Amino acid sequence: MIKLSILLFTTLLFSKSTFEDSFITQYEYGKMLYKNPRGISCSKCHGESAKGKIIATFTHTVKKKEYICTIRTKDITNVTYKNFLQTLDPKLEKPKKKFDSTQVCEKLTYGNSMPTYFLTPEELKSIFFYLKNKDKYEGK
Repeated sequence: MIKLSILLFTTLLFSKSTFEDSFITQYEYGKMLYKNPRGISCSKCHGESAKGKIIATFTHTVKKKEYICTIRTKDITNVTYKNFLQTLDPKLEKPKKKFDSTQVCEKLTYGNSMPTYFLTPEELKSIFFYLKNKDKYEGK
C-alpha cells in the first residue's frame, strides 16, 4: 500500500510537464526545492532571501603580508536563466583567469564552489520560478 501511494504521488507530481493540474504549484515546488534539494539547502549559503551571504572569512599570509579574505555567495535573485543553469551544471568549469599579485583573495576564492545536485530540468525551472516570483507571492 505504501509503495503504491509513493508511486501514485511520484506519478502525479512528475508526469505533467506543467503544474496546471497539479496539487502543488510550480512556486510551491520551487520553494520546497530551494529549502531542501538533494544535499545542503540553497538557503544555507544564499540565505532565505537568496540575496547571498558571507560563508567564511579567513586570513591568508603571503610573503609576511596578511590578507583578510571573504567567501561570499552571490545574489541569485537577478541572474538570467542561462547563468542560473550554467552555475548548476557540474560539467561546466570556470574559464581560466589571470590574477595579478595584489589579487590574493580573488585568486583563492575564484571558482565554482556550488555543490552538485543533479537536479532535473523541471526542478531547475521550478527553483528559478520561485526565485523570480518570491516577492510577488510573499508580498515583499
